[in-house]
Amino acid sequence: MSDLLDRINDLRSTVRPRPTFTLEMGRGETYRHARPVLYAHSVYERSSVLAGQPRRLFVEQWDSWEEARAALTEVRRAACSFNFEDFGDGGGTSYIPSSVLIRHLPEDDDW
Repeated sequence: MSDLLDRINDLRSTVRPRPTFTLEMGRGETYRHARPVLYAHSVYERSSVLAGQPRRLFVEQWDSWEEARAALTEVRRAACSFNFEDFGDGGGTSYIPSSVLIRHLPEDDDW
């Protein structure tokens, strides 16, 4: 648990704006599964080509929802200000396809 708490605290102290967290089924550009994943959310910084776009960072994954919720309950006990939104094992997702994130960029032939 201390490793997870350290990662969360590191994200909370280094990522700006300060991230929010979600617990949801794993879903990304190249994967999709029912195991619970904790993601941190912020926006890309000004120096990025994706500046201002939503940013989602993988934090941790578990084999079961019970295990995930128990671990996050322990993190909450250790860091009272830590909160997360639980989308549940049949709930939604914060996944945004990369095509949506890059739609503001010029096409290759415009370079």
